[in-house]
Amino acid sequence: MRIGIACESGPPPAEVLDLLETAGLPAAAPRDAVSPAHLPAGDFVWLLGSGTDVLRACDRGGLDLGVVGKDRLLEVRRGVSELLDLRCCRDELVVAAVGAGERPDRRRRIATRYPTAARRYFSAAGRRPELLTFDEPALAVMLGLADGVVDLASRLAATPDVDALLRERELVAACSARLVAGRAARALLGAPLGELVDRLRTTLEAR
Repeated sequence: MRIGIACESGPPPAEVLDLLETAGLPAAAPRDAVSPAHLPAGDFVWLLGSGTDVLRACDRGGLDLGVVGKDRLLEVRRGVSELLDLRCCRDELVVAAVGAGERPDRRRRIATRYPTAARRYFSAAGRRPELLTFDEPALAVMLGLADGVVDLASRLAATPDVDALLRERELVAACSARLVAGRAARALLGAPLGELVDRLRTTLEAR
């Protein structure tokens, strides 16, 4: 089985590996690895990479399963199915802005790594801010290019100066790690995947 775990420039989350091991998967190989990594381990292959790359690989049949954050699924669904909320790596995707209300002289500018999810959220509310795509949205606020951001609360908290500046908050979505599979894996590994999901669900319910 080929499993991808989303992690950027670091090791995979220990809580994800602990959960997978409890469900019977041999997750020792990726514990000491750092993304990006391709780790053959007997009948298993582990891939550590960005959430977007894990989703692409699942979609294209290069991976059977992936563990990615809900924030990535909101942005890049592709041809994958969400099998289970793993209830770990919890976070919140939020709108955080400098001040309340729209700018009277122009549209509010919002920087984000999630333009698709942000556009969908604002459209549902009948709002049309100008969206600026930044890998580090907080930098756009620091440079005076944006009035706010759509980003994970944990990323904002890691930048204290910006976190204190962006006082207005709206919840876009609660996020956590999700187990996903592509079309090919669901067709070829239906029974084993179902058994794994059942074991994981049992483990989660026992916590």
